[in-house]
Amino acid sequence: MKLTFLRPLYANAGKNAGKNADANADKNAGGFVSVYLDTSGTGQWPGATAVDIRWRDLREELSPAGVDAATLNALGEVLTGAGLTAPGTAAFGHDGAVPLVVRLPAVPLREIARWAMLPDLLPLLIQSPPRPPHLLVSATRAGGDVLAVRTDDDVTRQRVQGTGWPVHKTKSGGSAQLEHQRAAEEAWETNAKELASAVVSAAAGHVPEAIIVAGDVRARTMLVDKLPANLAGKAVIVNREIAVDSPELAAAAEQALHQLEDADCRRRLEAFHDQLGTGGATEGLAETVAALRDGQVSELFLSGDYLADGPGAPGPAWSSAPAWIGPALADVGLSSEELHDRGLTGLARDRADAAIVRAVTGTDAELFIVPAGEAPLRDDIGALLRYPVPGA
Repeated sequence: MKLTFLRPLYANAGKNAGKNADANADKNAGGFVSVYLDTSGTGQWPGATAVDIRWRDLREELSPAGVDAATLNALGEVLTGAGLTAPGTAAFGHDGAVPLVVRLPAVPLREIARWAMLPDLLPLLIQSPPRPPHLLVSATRAGGDVLAVRTDDDVTRQRVQGTGWPVHKTKSGGSAQLEHQRAAEEAWETNAKELASAVVSAAAGHVPEAIIVAGDVRARTMLVDKLPANLAGKAVIVNREIAVDSPELAAAAEQALHQLEDADCRRRLEAFHDQLGTGGATEGLAETVAALRDGQVSELFLSGDYLADGPGAPGPAWSSAPAWIGPALADVGLSSEELHDRGLTGLARDRADAAIVRAVTGTDAELFIVPAGEAPLRDDIGALLRYPVPGA
């Protein structure tokens, strides 16, 4: 997954790191509040009351740490606001504002309330990774609907009412029936062409990773047949007649995109294993952090049971170990000396996983969570490099 969408979130994080004196960095004071809250409304209290109580409990955890009231109030508004229907919510507050709010498709694996220098983003990227552009299509013999999902905030819908008519065959006998049936089939063809044109238009400018097609069996077959080869090859068929904006089609799209992501990760892992020992890839925590710091990483791989429902933070032991950051997004080290050696001052300390996600974002690398069943990496971390590095 590409993390460039997170860059605005880090706009002030580097400034805070630069202001933090090295002598005080061990205090781990911070500027971001990261909250993962169950907003499903379920529990021993009804509806919004349950969410209010959960947020109140998390707020009480944060208040003694010295988080400013303006940030807590802003978080409370987005976490307990009217009309909130998502099962879970991740929100990241900073300086009295909430620059990132994500509605989660499921209850968070664990509720988190954390104040630190950096936002705690890895749980979000694991449980609700950003999905690439994709299309949802519900095809009928009269036309259909196309839902273009470019980002979570950029979704457009187009309804196609085909000009072909009639769309239903008659049951009357004789030559009139045959003529009417031919007319109906020609109408289906016309309508399928018009729906295909709408799909091509929706795909323009944002090439979709997948086109999820549901609807009438004949209509969806004709639609795919009329798509250009580059789009037809991305079609994923859902063998059901369901609406384009239905939860069922959204779930089918999520499953299809997840499978495509796992397949892509496995292909990249093959390249990673081929390059190990040649200087084109590296594994292990210290080696991978050094490559990130030098801007060498093109794809970062994390293995391990990040989705385990354990009491602590997900992932390997180093996830919550300390790391050091400097003003630039790529400034990351496992010790302050690694950054001091580069002449950097005003360092700050945070969790290793938060610092690594920041460095991935800042160097335009891609992040991959290794699918279950694949061989683990040394220290559960490794990377493909942008260019061969002797001794990597």
